Parts: sequence; structure tokens; C-alpha cells
Amino acid sequence: MRTDALLVFVVGVPLVVLSSVVAALSVPGPRAVALVAAALVAHVALAFRRARPLISHGVVCAAFACQTAVTGLFLVMPSVLVFPLSLFACTAYGWRWLGLITGTVGAGIVTIRFTYDDSVRTAELGPNPWMLFALLLAVVAAAWSMGLFRRTQLAYTHLLEDRAEQAAARAVLDERTRIAREMHDVVAHSLSVMVNQAKGGQYAPDRAAETLAVIEDTGRRALTDMRGLLGVLRTGPAEQLAQPTLAELPELLARVRSAGLPVELVEHGTPGMLGRGAELTAYRIIQEALTNTVKHAGQAKAVVTLSWEAATLVVTVVDDGNGPAAEPGDGHGLFGMRERVAAIGGKLTTGEGPKGGFRVEAQIPVEGRA
Repeated sequence: MRTDALLVFVVGVPLVVLSSVVAALSVPGPRAVALVAAALVAHVALAFRRARPLISHGVVCAAFACQTAVTGLFLVMPSVLVFPLSLFACTAYGWRWLGLITGTVGAGIVTIRFTYDDSVRTAELGPNPWMLFALLLAVVAAAWSMGLFRRTQLAYTHLLEDRAEQAAARAVLDERTRIAREMHDVVAHSLSVMVNQAKGGQYAPDRAAETLAVIEDTGRRALTDMRGLLGVLRTGPAEQLAQPTLAELPELLARVRSAGLPVELVEHGTPGMLGRGAELTAYRIIQEALTNTVKHAGQAKAVVTLSWEAATLVVTVVDDGNGPAAEPGDGHGLFGMRERVAAIGGKLTTGEGPKGGFRVEAQIPVEGRA
């Protein structure tokens, strides 16, 4: 608003001064005062062309109607430039059709007034009425067209801004989902191991020291991972967190075995290159599947198989425990697995194992293999 007012002041003052001189020379007396007063009102109203475009244009039209009633010679005043500027602003920031209507009607009225005004005839300024009308319509059409262009430009800019805001909101939601998924995997796995160790320690007092050592080690690792996740929330994206890889799989299996679940690792084929996201997904799938087995399968054994195929790493985790009925199929664990695999273009299938337990299979794309 301050910029608009300043622009109107800087441009308007010279126009009003020149218009005052022209009015005094054209129609001396009270009519000149009325012309100058109307010009001042129109210039002031123009300062509100963006904040209140319809009201501003209405006041400008009223000011020019007063000038038209005074004399047709107002067309030679420099302040007449205010009207096309107001028409442009009304079209760009207000109602798009109002400026075209007021401009067309005003062109007709001004042409009639200019043609039949005695002052104009006396001054011998009257051009051909049709030519004058065509000229005024051309000015109206030009101002209206420019206003439409500006209106379209603003709408496109707002659309881009809205899309940018939506993309930013989606990015924030995705980041929160990734962090929540990581938190779930870390907490669920660590607590499952700790609970099973504590439960086993109740029935084997002679192994209390060993059990407590495993609980301590698991808890310390969980705290480290959680601190890393909380640090990411404060400082940056989840990609900054040091994520586990398949190279740490033996350590994961050792923790699971310490929780009382016998687990075997089988690998087929020649290992290929996995991206950072794909390798993290493979690790988390194995971790979550074994965590579910520890929690729900009862007395069971598990086998983890890594099959390196032409363009895919097939990760399979199978147990011979209580079976699918004991697995939380609609829980956060399996849902998080599906999200992870889908995010990297892979496929996840779950169901009953060959010996009755539960089976999780993830097909993960391998880089650089066809």
C-alpha cells in the first residue's frame, strides 16, 4: 500500500499540476475548480487500486462522471490517464468484466459529450465522433487486455506457490513417516530382545550375569540409535543418520540368537551393488521379520535367505513357529515393511511358511544389473 501511494504521489503531482493549468485555461471559474477537485479525487482513489480495486475504480468512474458533466474538454487534461490505469487494476485485481463494461459505456458517454459540447465546438477541437469513439474503445481494450494478462500471471504464480507449499508439506510428512518407521524398528527390535532375555533370566538364575549383559548391550545400542534419530529431528534430514547395512547382519543375528531364537543365514548367488536406501530396506526387513518371530512365534527356528538374482535381491525370512494366525498382519511392523519396499520399487509378500510358520519375502532391485 505504501508503494502504491508513493507511486501515485510521484506520478500524480505533475499530472494534477498540468491538469490544473489546462483546466484554468480551458474553462475559467468554478468549473475549473470542479475539474481539478475531481482529478484529485481520482488520483487519491488510484492509490487503493490493489487493496480495494472495485471501490477504487468506482470512485474513479464517479470522478470522471463529474468531469464529463462539467465539460467535454476534460479529455485534454493529462489526468485522464488515471482511467485506463484504474481499468487495468480493476481487471487484474478485482472483477474482470467491470472495467470492460465501465470503459465501453464511458467511451460512448464521453464521445457524445465531447461531440455536442459548445466549449469543444468553440475551441474547434472536435474530431470525427466515430474516430474518437474508436480511439477510446482501443484504449479501453488495451487496458482491459493488459489487466487480463496480469490477472492470469498472478493466478499462475499463486498456483505455483500453492503447489510448492503442498510439496513442502508432503516432504515434511514423508520425513516424519521415515523417522517414525526407524524409531519403530529400533525400539521394537531392542525391546523384544530385552523382554525375552529378562523372561529367560527368570528361569535360569545361573545365567543372570550373561542375561543382564545382553540386556545392557541391547539397551545401550537402542539408546544410541534413538539419540541419533532425535539429533536428526533437531538438525537435519534422516539421511544424515548413520544407517545399518547388510555388513552388520551377523551382529543382528547374534542379538536375535541371544534372545533365544535359533536363526540361520543362507546366501545364494553373487552379491551385487545395493543403493543406500535398498540396503537399509533389506536390513530393516530382516530385523522386523525376526522381531515378529521373537514376539509371536513361540518356540521356533528361523532361516534368513539372501538370493542374489539377475536384477533382484530376494530376502526371505521363514520360521516354523505358531504360524500366520499369531502374526499381527495389520500391525505397524508389516505395514512399515510394505512401505519401505514399495518406496524403492520392490515387492513384499507375506504368508504361511512351508512348514507352517510364517514367511516374509522381499524383492529388492539391485543396481547395475539387467
